Amino acid sequence: MIRDFEPGDAAGVSAALHEEEPPHPVTAEGVLHWRDAQPERARARLWVAEVDGRIVGWAEVRLRWTTSAPDVGDVWGYVVPSMRGRGLGTALYGEASRYLIEAGAKVLESWTYTEAGAGLLEARGFRATGKEQVSVLEPALADLTMLQGLEAEKAAEGFRLVPLGEVLDRVEALHRVYAAASADVPEYFREDDIRLEEWRRETLEHPQLSLQGSFVILAREQPVALAFLEVDEPARIAANEMTGTLHEFRRRGLARLAKLATIRWAAENDIAAMQTGNAHENAAMLALNAGLGYRPVQTETHYLRDH
Repeated sequence: MIRDFEPGDAAGVSAALHEEEPPHPVTAEGVLHWRDAQPERARARLWVAEVDGRIVGWAEVRLRWTTSAPDVGDVWGYVVPSMRGRGLGTALYGEASRYLIEAGAKVLESWTYTEAGAGLLEARGFRATGKEQVSVLEPALADLTMLQGLEAEKAAEGFRLVPLGEVLDRVEALHRVYAAASADVPEYFREDDIRLEEWRRETLEHPQLSLQGSFVILAREQPVALAFLEVDEPARIAANEMTGTLHEFRRRGLARLAKLATIRWAAENDIAAMQTGNAHENAAMLALNAGLGYRPVQTETHYLRDH
């Protein structure tokens, strides 16, 4: 049965997402936050697939509020591995895409990391636009020998590394770094219109954003680089939410320093695995992550369809 998402479904959706390998680091609180923190203009909506009282899939849609490109909508569906091939993904996609088109989307964007998902999208007129590499790091095995020296080197240059929780009073400056980094991520529709208050609600107030495991680098007490980490405490897994540096401070090793700090925190707090995703065109970040010990585990293909 395909039906609208209800708040009581959040734990079931989170459990379903954890059946994947690697598991999606999304908690029940994170599911509810996704629903509640989207701007009104996003027209966000969720559905679940339920079989014998168990949630075995879900779909989410929204109009993209982070890009200046008009009328772009995201649609994504997921079915647990044991229930694939039964038409649930097709049913979820049909329900979600119809709603998104009615909400005003002229372009639909989706993504998948399975052959079945690719077949479903391509059969409905989607075309592949790019690929993203999903990588995983085990913090306990990471080489952190360079961290202390790099932190000392950057301190001598006037930079200071602090947990995110220490600089929450500098929201506008944090947003400036985040927005600049997001706009440079190579996507078909770049995230070049991230507005302050919408970002504060959706990103900075996310219940999984670790205020101690995320790090910010300051220059003259103003944020110039950051590495945000979302943590799934029950599963002991985490995901890199965003890493970036202001343009004028790039190529100084600040992103490396911030990411190393997140890895050290994760290792000290018994996080078993950290996930990250990077577009194949993002050579600099792919090289940085590879140098830190991240290993590729999955390829995600992105798709578009004009309506």
